[in-house]
Amino acid sequence: MATQRKPLSAESNGTPTTAETPAGTMRLPTSSARRSPFLPTRLEAQLIAIYPLTLLLGSVFSTLSPSTRNAPYSASLQSHPAEFAPSYFAQKKNVFNVYFVKVGWLWTTLAFAVFVVFHPSFGQGASTRRLRAFLRYSLVTMWWYFLTQWFFGPPLIDRGFRFTGGQCELLRNDDARDDMSTPREYITAATCKAVGGTWKGGHDISGHVFLLILGSSLLWLEFLPALTRVEGLRDGRLITLPDGKVASVAVEKDLAKTEGEATARGVKFALGVAALMWWMLLMTAAYFHTWFEKFTGLLVAFAGLWTVYFLPRGVPQARAWLGMPGMIAVTASGTNFTLTADGMSYLFHVDTQSGDLRSDHFGGPATDFTPPARISSSGWVAGVGNARREFPDIGRGDFRLPAIHIQHADGDTVTALRYQSHDISQGKPSLPGLPATYGEAGDVTTVTVHLYDNVSDVSAALLYSIFPKYNAIARSFTITNNGTANISIERAASFSTDFPNVELEMIEPHGDWSHEFQTVRRPIDYGETTFRSTAGYASHLHNPFFSLVSPTTTESTGEAWGFSLIWTGSFAATAQRFSNGYVRVLMGLNPIHASIPVGPGETFQSPEAVGVYSSEGVGGMSRSFHDLYRNHLSRSKFTNQTRPILLNSWEGLQFDINETSLVSLAGEAEQLGIELFVMDDGWFGTNYPRNNDSLGLGDWTPNPAKFPNGLGPYVGQVTDYKVLNESKPMQFGIWVEPEMVNPNSTLYHEHPDWVLSAGKHQRSLTRNQLVLNVGLPEVQDFIINAVSNILDSGNITYVKWDNNRGIHEMSHPSDDYKYILGLYRVIDNLTTSYPDVLFEGCASGGGRFDPGLLHYWPQSWTSDNTDSSDRLTIQMGTSLVYPPSAMGCHISAVPNHLTNRNISFEYRGHVAMMCGSFGLELNPSELSAEEASAVPAIMAAAKEVNPIVISGDFYRLAHPAQSNWPAVQFVSPDGAKSIVFAFQQTMKIKPAAPPVRLQGLDPKARYKNDLDNGTYSGATYMNGGINVRWDPMDYQSKLIWLERV
Repeated sequence: MATQRKPLSAESNGTPTTAETPAGTMRLPTSSARRSPFLPTRLEAQLIAIYPLTLLLGSVFSTLSPSTRNAPYSASLQSHPAEFAPSYFAQKKNVFNVYFVKVGWLWTTLAFAVFVVFHPSFGQGASTRRLRAFLRYSLVTMWWYFLTQWFFGPPLIDRGFRFTGGQCELLRNDDARDDMSTPREYITAATCKAVGGTWKGGHDISGHVFLLILGSSLLWLEFLPALTRVEGLRDGRLITLPDGKVASVAVEKDLAKTEGEATARGVKFALGVAALMWWMLLMTAAYFHTWFEKFTGLLVAFAGLWTVYFLPRGVPQARAWLGMPGMIAVTASGTNFTLTADGMSYLFHVDTQSGDLRSDHFGGPATDFTPPARISSSGWVAGVGNARREFPDIGRGDFRLPAIHIQHADGDTVTALRYQSHDISQGKPSLPGLPATYGEAGDVTTVTVHLYDNVSDVSAALLYSIFPKYNAIARSFTITNNGTANISIERAASFSTDFPNVELEMIEPHGDWSHEFQTVRRPIDYGETTFRSTAGYASHLHNPFFSLVSPTTTESTGEAWGFSLIWTGSFAATAQRFSNGYVRVLMGLNPIHASIPVGPGETFQSPEAVGVYSSEGVGGMSRSFHDLYRNHLSRSKFTNQTRPILLNSWEGLQFDINETSLVSLAGEAEQLGIELFVMDDGWFGTNYPRNNDSLGLGDWTPNPAKFPNGLGPYVGQVTDYKVLNESKPMQFGIWVEPEMVNPNSTLYHEHPDWVLSAGKHQRSLTRNQLVLNVGLPEVQDFIINAVSNILDSGNITYVKWDNNRGIHEMSHPSDDYKYILGLYRVIDNLTTSYPDVLFEGCASGGGRFDPGLLHYWPQSWTSDNTDSSDRLTIQMGTSLVYPPSAMGCHISAVPNHLTNRNISFEYRGHVAMMCGSFGLELNPSELSAEEASAVPAIMAAAKEVNPIVISGDFYRLAHPAQSNWPAVQFVSPDGAKSIVFAFQQTMKIKPAAPPVRLQGLDPKARYKNDLDNGTYSGATYMNGGINVRWDPMDYQSKLIWLERV
C-alpha cells in the first residue's frame, strides 16, 4: 500500500516546500540548464586537473629545493645515484618504489577487484554493471601492457625512446654481463639495465608517471560514485546509494554510513592505494625524469583514460558496451527529469505553478530543455488544455482524453494530482500480482514521481523505468485512496505522453481468427485514432501494440516509436491529435471494462506499458522489443533455450484418440526425429467423455474408456521411445483449457455459480462452452489443483494452454480486471511450482499472444491458420513486437484445411522453422513419398537454425504484402553467422526477382554463402544483395547460410 502523502501548501501555489515533502526526500531547486551527462562531471574534471598540478608542484619543488637542484643526476632514467639522493624517496630502491610502484599494476588490480566484486552498487552476481567495469579495466590494462611491457616486441615507451635517438650504453666494461654481445641489441630499458648498461640519449617517457596516473585514475573513476555518496558530495549523476536509491545529499550521507564493514573496507582499501599512488607521483615529479618526460607520461596516461572512460560516452554503441561508472540513466535537475538511453532521451518537467507534469521530449538523444511551442490564441482551450502533459486527468480544462479518470464517492470526477516528490533507484521494482519487465542495477534505472490531490486525498506514484541498452522505457502507476470513502478507477492508461505538432502515422496490427496480425498504416489526423479489445483478452481482432512513425520512415530508416501493454485482458490504444496539433498517446485498460473499486487505504496498480524509440526504422524498433522481452520480460528458463521439435496430434487425429492410436502415432513420430509428442484435445472426461467439443470440458481426469490404465502408464509408453539417432527419450506434452467449462460436464453441474454471467440474462455459448470466473479465489484454486494433478500423473514436460472464447457476460465492468489478476495468480503458481515444464499459450490461435503471458510462458501458438503462405504475413506482423523465438509454428498437411492450397513440404518447413517452436501438425502415415523424402533434410535444418532463431537479431527484408519475393534474415548474436529465408509466392515471367539485400552484417567482414559458395564483403551483401535464381513455379523457398570467414 502506498504511504499517505501530505497535501501541497496553499501558500506555495501548488509548489511543495522541503518541509512539506515526506521524510527522506528533498525538493531540488528548479533549473532549466544542465551539463550533458556524457561529459566529465565537475568532480571528474577536478580529478583530472589534480595530475598536471601534481607534476607542476613536483617540478617546481625540484627547481627551488637547493638539495634537489644540486644533487647529480644519473644518466640512466634521469634519476639520482643512491649516494647523492637528496631524500629517501629520491632513492630508486626505497621500499615504496620497490614493493609498490614497481608492481603498481598488481596493487591497482587488487584494489579494483575488491571494490567491484564486493560493492553492492554493482548489483548481484555477474551483473551487466559489474561486467562492464571489468571490460573497462581490461581495456585500460591492455593500454598499460602495450606501453610498458610488450607491443609485438619492445613496449611502446621503449620504442619511443629508440625512435628519438636513445640507446643502451655501458657504464663500465667490467660491469657488463657475460651474456652481452653488442650494446645495440638491448633495446628495452629492462634488458639494458640487466646487463649493466645505461639508458640514455633519447626521449624517455616516464613510465612511473604513466603507471601512477593510469592506475590511480582508473580507481578514482570507478569508486568516485561511492566516495561522493559517503562524503555527501554533490555531483548529479554520480550520486548512488547501495540499493541504487537517490534522494537528497544529506540522506545519502546518513544512509551510506550504515553500510557493512566489508563494503567500507573495500572502498577504503581502494582509496588507500589511489592515495599512495598520488604521493609516489609527487615524489616522481620531484626527483625523477625531466619535466618534458613527465609531461609525456601524463599525456599517454590520459590518452588511455579518455579513450575508455570519456570518448565512448558520445558513441551510443560504445557506451552500450562499456557503460559509465556510477552513471544512472535518470537525472533530476530541480523539477526537470531526463531519462537517458543509448540512443534515446525522454524528458519531462514539473510545471512549478500548477504542479502538473509536462511532456518535453521522447525521441533521439537530447540533453537540454527548451521552451515549449507558443500558441498564439488559446481560443476556447486554455491552460492545461494547451499543454503537453504526462499524466492528464479530466475536468480541469483539458478536453482531450485523460490517462486517469477517478470517480469519487460524491460523484465528483475531478482529480488534481500535483507533484509532491520523487525518488530515483537503480534496478526496477516488481508490480504486485502483475507481469512486468525486470532488471537489476546496471540494467535499468527507475524514477518514481509522487503526486497528490489534497482535495480528494488521493495519491499517485508514477514509475518510469529506463532500459538504456534497448532505448526502452517502462511505465506504470499506482493510485492510493487515502480517504474514508470508496473511489473507482474509470480510465487507466499506463503509458501517456504528448508529442509536439509533427506529422505521424500509425502502424497497427488487426485481423480475425486465422487472419491475425495483418498491418495497416494510416496518418494521425485530427481527432482520435483508436482501437481496442472488449473480448476480455487481446483477441484476434487487435493486439495491445501499435507504432507511430514519421511519414518517411521505412523498415530500416527513420524514426519509429512502439507502445506495448503488458496485459492479457481488454485494452484500449489511442493516438489523438488535438486542435493545437499535439498528439496524445494513451495505452492502457479499456475504460468499458474498468470501474475498478478502490476502498479506503487500498491501492490500485495499473498494468505496465513499454515505449521504445528507434532511429533505425520499424525494424530497429522491433529488435529492441525482441531483445527487451527475451531478456527482461519473459522469466521462463526456456526463453533463451532451443526448443524440442514436436508433433501435435490435433490435425492428425482431432477427437478420435485413444491410448492405442496415440502410441502408434508417437511411434511414427519417433521415426521422423520428433523430440516431443503432444496429445491435444479429446483425452479427458468420465461422465461426459470428450468425444466432441460439447462434452467434458472442466473434468480434468483421463477418460477411462480411452486410457484404461490412466495417464501415467500411457505417458511412460511414449517416453520409452527414443529420439531418432539419439539416446534421449521422447518427451510428452498435453493440451488443457482450464478456464472453460461445458454445460455438459460434472464441474458445471456441481458449480454452476463458478461461471461468469450477467444476472438473469441467458449465458451465451461459444464453441459449446462457458467461461469460469477466474476472478474467484476458489476457481483459481480449482485450476491450480487440476493442472497440478495432471502434471503429477506422469512425466509431462510440456503444456499447451488453450482459450477458445472471449468473455461475453460480466456482472460488473471490473470483472475483466479481476479475472486477469486471478489468471496471473494461477499461472504464476504453476510456472513456479513446475519450472521444468514448457508452457505454450494458445487462444484459438493467436487470440492471446500478448506480453502479459509472455512474462510467464516463453511461447504462444501464432495462428490456427497453418497455410504457410498466409503464415508468412501473420508471422511478420507478429514480429513487429514479439520475438520469433516466442512463436509456435508447425508444418501441416496439404491441401490445407482452411485454404485448400497445395504447397511444397520444403516451403512449409522453411516458414515453420522461422519460429522458436517448430513442429508437425499432421499424421505421418499420410505423408506422400515426396514429402517423406523431404522430412530428414527439413528436420536437420530446423535443428540447425533454431539456436539463431531463438537468440539472433531478426530482419524483415521484404514483406509479402509489398513483394512477391518476401524474405527475412536472422543474424547470430556474435555476428558470425546469418541465415536468410527467401520465398517466391507466384511464378512471374516478368519482372525479374529483385536482389535480396541483407542487413545487420559487418560491412568490412567477409562472409561465405552456400547459395553460390561465394565469399563477399558484408557491404556487398547489404548494398548489392544476393540474386536468387527461381524456378518457374509457385511457392518456392530458399534457406541460405552465411558464415564469416
